[in-house]
Amino acid sequence: MTSASNSKRLILLKLTGEIFAEQPNQAVELVTQIKYLNATHQFAIVIGGGNFWRGNQQGQQFQIRAAIAHQVGLLATVMNALILQEVFWKHDLPTTVLSAVDCPRIAAPVSNNNIRTALSQHHCLIFAGGTGEPFFSTDTAAVVRALQINAHEIWKATNVAGIYTADPRQNSQAKLLKRVSYQEAITQNLQIMDQTAFMLANEHKLPIRIFDLFAPEALIQAAQNSDFGSLLF
Repeated sequence: MTSASNSKRLILLKLTGEIFAEQPNQAVELVTQIKYLNATHQFAIVIGGGNFWRGNQQGQQFQIRAAIAHQVGLLATVMNALILQEVFWKHDLPTTVLSAVDCPRIAAPVSNNNIRTALSQHHCLIFAGGTGEPFFSTDTAAVVRALQINAHEIWKATNVAGIYTADPRQNSQAKLLKRVSYQEAITQNLQIMDQTAFMLANEHKLPIRIFDLFAPEALIQAAQNSDFGSLLF
């Protein structure tokens, strides 16, 4: 799927929607880091919508059918994609938004031709709308899009330093694991991402680097320091 003339390392960056809720200026920091890595890396992004809506939680609170609650969540990712695109363009980072949810007046649809065009123009590509279907998380969407663009690696940028033996926010005894094979993750029942995403990534042996988005120069560290965060392989 990547352009034949593009020798850059193609990364699918999975972002939490909390980037806007916790530290709104973090989006500007992302621009700075992506532009710094421009000579060697090209980025496609899948962003969540949890800062606006979490279907599993708020859907129950409002007593909304699960399918509808998930569709609202898909729309939340479109909103975040548009915000992120505007921040990127404002700081001179050419960006294309493609949506799996049909909204032609807002974003072009996800298609092989549109992906190829955006990447060949060296745009930062933002995928909105998840997979386009309810009941699939943005983790699953990230794996699907990474395979679709033939990404070298997924970078899952979170608010923890990597893969732990338990949730470090709830268990102070949790240990950070630097390198974890898919088989080890299955055996130890590590909660890295939802099972659909995990099994799909495992099937295709797609490496996933997990790290703290809010660490200083996180993307640059992920690009230049193989020991940064945790690697699932």
